[in-house]
Amino acid sequence: MKTKEKILEILNDNCGNCISGEEIARKLSITRNAVWKGINSLKKDGYDIESVANSGYVLNSNVELFSENTINKHLKTKRKIIIYEEIPSTNIEAKTLAQNGACEGDVVIAKSQSAGKGRMGRSFISNSENGLYMSIILKPHISLDKSVYITVLGAVAVLEAIEETSGKSCHIKWVNDIYINERKVSGILTEASIDFETSCLQYAILGIGINITPPENGFHKDIENIATSIYSSKECPKDYKSILCAKIIDKFFDGYKDLEKKKFIEKYRQKSMLIGKEIEVQVGNEITKGTAIDVDENAHLVVKTKDGIRTFNSGEARARVK
Repeated sequence: MKTKEKILEILNDNCGNCISGEEIARKLSITRNAVWKGINSLKKDGYDIESVANSGYVLNSNVELFSENTINKHLKTKRKIIIYEEIPSTNIEAKTLAQNGACEGDVVIAKSQSAGKGRMGRSFISNSENGLYMSIILKPHISLDKSVYITVLGAVAVLEAIEETSGKSCHIKWVNDIYINERKVSGILTEASIDFETSCLQYAILGIGINITPPENGFHKDIENIATSIYSSKECPKDYKSILCAKIIDKFFDGYKDLEKKKFIEKYRQKSMLIGKEIEVQVGNEITKGTAIDVDENAHLVVKTKDGIRTFNSGEARARVK
């Protein structure tokens, strides 16, 4: 975090009250001159900071901050959180960090992404600061076939975090999308590196994208009829992004410590938006039609077709339009 961002946090914590440059310098272990430079830089950025002769500085209007500190304030266990203004993809950055020795539990966040990634090679439109775009670095001792548990647990963690922080009811579209009122609000993408000698994961990256409020000019025309956000621009509570981010991280790691016990499967099943519906599942070029009847203990989708029961461990499922 830049020095001026740390200064802004202190001013924001004391919003409306004067705090001396000496006190700010002491808190941050920097010089008074560094404080002065930081204050001037913040003023140039447009922050309403008043300099009071012989007293210090006053931030006249409270601002919403999103930083490692504001997220860690809400976490049960503090974590290393790296926030970028803009990068191509948090998953790409997290993979690079994982390959270079980053620790399990480190989190990469981008305020916007220029090349966000979705499943099946799709792009995830995330080029505004209205969303939460994050990736969690994981180093689980599990085989590749069990890596789907990470995605499923991630979906449950995101769903529960949104419901608990907003009061909105959510559902899951197998395998990795979160919906509010039958419109997509979040997508999840897990990517992994495999140790071919052991057939176990070297690391996994859990990528999460959430629409918190609509983009300023509305959703892109390609998704405007299928996407939604948790809040409108006017109703979003202060500091919501930090609170939601922390809640997701806490909920994910609550389940991750006993990942192979799969305690999250029942909640995933209860919140499925496909069970009981006529659907079609596409795997490659093959499309299977039937009725979704269950999500089994391995998070596979169970479908009743005209030819009998089929179980899918991957693919693209969607409700059929009658």
